[in-house]
Order: sequence, then structure tokens, then C-alpha cells
Amino acid sequence: MFRGDDPDLSRTIGRAWVLARDLGHPRVGAEHLLLALAVGGGTVAELLGAHGATEDAIRAAARAAEPADAGAAADREMLARLGVDLDRMLGEAGTALLDRPPAREPLLPLGAARARRRCARMNPPIGLDAQAAYEASLRLALARRERWHRREHLALALVAFDAGTAWVLNRAGAEPETVLAALAAAFPPPRRNVVLRLDRRLGRRSRLADLVRRYQRTTGRTVTAGPAAVMPLVC
Repeated sequence: MFRGDDPDLSRTIGRAWVLARDLGHPRVGAEHLLLALAVGGGTVAELLGAHGATEDAIRAAARAAEPADAGAAADREMLARLGVDLDRMLGEAGTALLDRPPAREPLLPLGAARARRRCARMNPPIGLDAQAAYEASLRLALARRERWHRREHLALALVAFDAGTAWVLNRAGAEPETVLAALAAAFPPPRRNVVLRLDRRLGRRSRLADLVRRYQRTTGRTVTAGPAAVMPLVC
């Protein structure tokens, strides 16, 4: 039976909000979630640190992304290679346009639009990239048939899907692919019984496709890891 968010994960989300506020940043982004994981101790923090993504390195990368956020920094670099000036394209509205929610939320889960509005009213508000990372990590935990939604699921979702997280890791001197492989090896799907493993395998492609589709629809960005790297996260 699924039991919901592990208390450590709830504390990590709260810590990310505090870190963004203390840094003076206008929103809570994926980089703040990653920083909260790094300062929270435990296996996730140790793995990140072992690959160069220490608290200090992530904090420095978050500051380097100012005045926007890591996702916008990743977009800016990618578009610059194509000769596109992101800041000029956004105009006076600035990167606030990047947090514009989808015009139409999916029917399920119920209350998605209300949750988006609640996140937007917070001070600082929780950005769409952070919201999408949390949702993806929850869906990953469910797809793996876990009993709890934990910090490692958030770490896996951030590193596998989020462009801002990849930008921060690269800035810190860590290879996102290597970090993802290390996290996947440290936190494999549970192997409780044959029935569980069979159920997970039968639906893995559709669950992953839905997870990726929802993430990309919310953020407007392509996930960073390919199917070959993402599939082992489920089974």
C-alpha cells in the first residue's frame, strides 16, 4: 500500500523554499530542490558530493544563474547556440513567462489547477520546474510500486529529466549521466516478489511515457535523459 510522502522528503521540499528565500531568489526552482538534497545529508547527499555536486558547488551554480534560474540559464545557452537571444525574446515580462502554467490542465489528478495557483501565491512562489520535478518523482515512486515517496525519487527525477539540474551539475563539474547512473545503482526498484516485478514490467513503457509527457507539458522543456537511461529507474 502506498503511504505518501516520506517525512524526510517533506522536510526537503520545505528546506528548498527556505534556501530560495535566503538566497534572495524570486522563485523556488529545481536548483533549490537539488541544493536541499545536498544539504540534507544521507546517501543522496553523499552520492552528489562524491561526483562534485557539493552544497557549495550547487549554491555557486544557483548564484551564477541569477537573475533568472537554472532552467532559464540552460535555455539561454541552448538558444544562444542557435543565434537566439532569450532575454530579448522574453522582453519586459522577463523569465516570469517561463512559469506560465499550461492553458489547460489535464483532468487527472483532480485539483491540479488549484495546486498550481497555490504554488504561485507562495512567497517566493514555487516554479513550474520544481512542481514538475515533484510530480515526476511521485509518479516514479508509484511506477516502481514503492511504499513511500522519498528523497531518492526526487533526486532521480531531477537528474533524469530537468534541464536546469543538468546545467547546475555541469557547472559544478559533475556529469549528469554519471550521477544518474550512480543514483540508479544505489536506489534500484524494490524486489519484494515476482508478482510485483511482473506488474511493474508489464506497464513500464506506458507509465514512463505518461511521466515524460506530463513533465514536458508542464515545463515546456524536453527531458534530458534518453529512454535507455530512464527505463532502468522503473524496473
